[in-house]
Amino acid sequence: MRYFEDFREGDVHELGTVTVTEEEVLEFARRFDPQPFHTDPELAKQSPFGGLIASGFHTSALFMRRYVDGLLAYSACAGSPGIDEVRYHRPVRPGETLTARIVVLGSRPSLGNPATGIVQPRCELVAPDGTVVFSMILHSIFRRRPADSSARTPVPTPAVEDPVPCARIS
Repeated sequence: MRYFEDFREGDVHELGTVTVTEEEVLEFARRFDPQPFHTDPELAKQSPFGGLIASGFHTSALFMRRYVDGLLAYSACAGSPGIDEVRYHRPVRPGETLTARIVVLGSRPSLGNPATGIVQPRCELVAPDGTVVFSMILHSIFRRRPADSSARTPVPTPAVEDPVPCARIS
């Protein structure tokens, strides 16, 4: 279980990979973002994108699933008060395999609830060539470690594709 105290500025958490499928791009877009370059492969060829692309909201949801499976499910997360700076750096296309990661930008104890703290990660989806295709600054609330537990608790290895342990940026 990871608590607020387990997140330090500079920590990098690799969250595994996700492969974008045409079926999911079409299904998501038809339901939530029915623009032709998301819903119709033939019309998408005539768009400025030159082909089918995932909705930005779909891309965000792909990241969120990796964040939950790769970290939040093994933490004392208590929600989020918001997101800043959502960016879609380039279109995401069916067939791409993207790696999700977070970089902890900082953290602070909660002013309104001493039992929690706010962790601020930069969340990213990265293409195989290293290009960041999606990013956002998230504010995640985590419960603080119980007073009777001062040592860091080992975290179970999540079931993610290609898991990589936490690293620290110097």
